[in-house]
Amino acid sequence: MQEKNNNLLFQFIIDSAPNMTDDWLDSRKDSSGYSVYSKNASAEMESTLRSQNSEFIESLAYVFICKDNFGEKVVLWAEKIAQERVKNGTSIFEVVQQFGIFRRILWRYIEKFINDHNPETPQVLEWSRELNSGFDSVIEKFTEIYHAKTKESLSKQENLIKAIISPVIPVTESVAIFPLLGNLNITIAEGLADSVLEQCTKYNITRLFIDISGVGTIDTMIANQIFQMICSLKLIGVEAYLSGIRPELAMTAVHLGIDFKDYPSYSSLKQALKENGLHVESLNR
Repeated sequence: MQEKNNNLLFQFIIDSAPNMTDDWLDSRKDSSGYSVYSKNASAEMESTLRSQNSEFIESLAYVFICKDNFGEKVVLWAEKIAQERVKNGTSIFEVVQQFGIFRRILWRYIEKFINDHNPETPQVLEWSRELNSGFDSVIEKFTEIYHAKTKESLSKQENLIKAIISPVIPVTESVAIFPLLGNLNITIAEGLADSVLEQCTKYNITRLFIDISGVGTIDTMIANQIFQMICSLKLIGVEAYLSGIRPELAMTAVHLGIDFKDYPSYSSLKQALKENGLHVESLNR
């Protein structure tokens, strides 16, 4: 009898999916900013949400009749939706909030099924446990994948930022300028060496003028990364010249035990270029 009721409940949930989805979509509120869950979202987005929720209902319903199918479908659904939510900038808070709203809607429908079929109390309690366990599993899997996709997206953005803030600019066939700009953190600083080495190799650079006058704060770790980068450049045959050195960097270098005699350094990029035989013409003629 219990197995029969489980199958009946499964079919009831599948048959009720369109109505449950309607109730969920009707629960949406207007939003002043963009949200996929906003009541004033486009008709196309509403259609997408309807389709996604139908898939979710089917996946979740299997928790009552086949745990293996439930697990497989949940992973596929979570991967698909997490990727889309990260892509369109939906916060994890909004998603979890919608899980809560739909959990209550689904349980109201199950209550109706219970009233119509009068199953034994132990089975009702089991359904409650299965439903909550199913939702928990979906949320855990979704947040796990969402976190991984977010890290992946941030990593791509960080690599783009590195490329933007660290362009090696050739000025002759073998000479280039590398202006460091903005506020550096240790993660970005660690990636600078690889980016610079690649670009110097690409452009066949033998002399590189590194200007740090446009950098905000330079702490010990970032300063150490800069000097390590200069050492790496020497290993591939690139002579590095450092310009725009401020007092705090000089002090940091001293604390790191770095001797500036080993690193050609200048107060400005103009001075560095001039003293190394590169003429800088004024644009005002």
